[in-house]
Amino acid sequence: MRKVPIALGAAASLLALGLSAGAAQASTGGTVYVSHSAKHGADHSCGTARYRDINTAIAAVGTGGTVVVCAGTYDEQVVVNKSLNLYGRGGATIDAKGQKALKVGSVTLPGSVGIGVLGTHGVRVSGFRVTGAGFDAILVGASSHVSVSHNYLWDNGDVGVDINGSSHTQVTSNYSAHNEGGGFLIADDIGASSYNEVGWNTATRNPGGCGVIVAGHSTDGVTHNLVVGNWLSYNGTLKSSGGGAGVVIASEVPGETVAYTTVTGNHIWGNGLAGVTIHVHEPNQDFNGTKIIGNWIGQNNTLGDPIGLSASAAPNAKNYAVPDNRTTGILAATASSVTGTVIAGNHISNDHFGIFLEALSTVKTANVSGLGTNSFHSVYKALKEVTAPVS
Repeated sequence: MRKVPIALGAAASLLALGLSAGAAQASTGGTVYVSHSAKHGADHSCGTARYRDINTAIAAVGTGGTVVVCAGTYDEQVVVNKSLNLYGRGGATIDAKGQKALKVGSVTLPGSVGIGVLGTHGVRVSGFRVTGAGFDAILVGASSHVSVSHNYLWDNGDVGVDINGSSHTQVTSNYSAHNEGGGFLIADDIGASSYNEVGWNTATRNPGGCGVIVAGHSTDGVTHNLVVGNWLSYNGTLKSSGGGAGVVIASEVPGETVAYTTVTGNHIWGNGLAGVTIHVHEPNQDFNGTKIIGNWIGQNNTLGDPIGLSASAAPNAKNYAVPDNRTTGILAATASSVTGTVIAGNHISNDHFGIFLEALSTVKTANVSGLGTNSFHSVYKALKEVTAPVS
């Protein structure tokens, strides 16, 4: 599980500045085509494409237009900074290997991205294979009403899709595998992230991170997000990374809000941490209204979880948590008072613990409803409850 913020710094205020995707003169709307065989043709199809690289085509099309990328491998880092449709055909591949780290205004990201949707709205990205990025395969930053669907994302330096400082974004029907940082991320490094959906995707064998990460990395807040219908398996199995869950909801930032997250209808098994893991690491964090409902969860927490609960926000504060070193379906552990948590209607099998609940002794409210509605098969102990003493 990734526990530190990505290094975007103050990029939120810079996303709308200096983002030029190419030098061509923009037209109004319409559809343009990108092909390696382009010869400045009539631009009515892949056979008559006018553009050889994606960024030049993006610059040429008007707001609301469509860029169709034809079959082939494009060694580019693609930047979208206006409303448009970006569609890949025939296995169109973006290989960002060797590209320079993306610079946004005066801030340089930790590495290149395959596709960056930055400071805009009303964008659709679909049909691509994206590989080789030093950072995210696809980054949706400081944007809204973006759709990312039917992409194949593998072997990138961080996550498959990163929704950051963005809202009303849907990430659906993507396949994310062998990415170092995990499958899919919703976070607030560059602003609040709310009302986003990560649904009907596959995240598998991402060794250093979780299948889906809902994480507070600043104090801007991550709220009202939906994780639904995903298939999440064998993520976070690299012990040196600290392990990763099928879905993790977490923050190590004092005073952070990661609230009203709903995780429902997912199939989750084989991950290094519990199938669904909630880590409220610090006191005075708002994780209210979390709902874990109707998921199918097999054996998880294959690495074991030290959890990490602090009674204060001081640097290097002591971990008072009792670790969970047995296979576990759902784990919820808190150092803060939490209300409105629902864990209901989940089907959990082949674990030592079905549901593991832990709170520091200083926590006054950490009630969970719906526990009696979950079902268990080949589970040694359906419910384990721990109060961790704070000395």
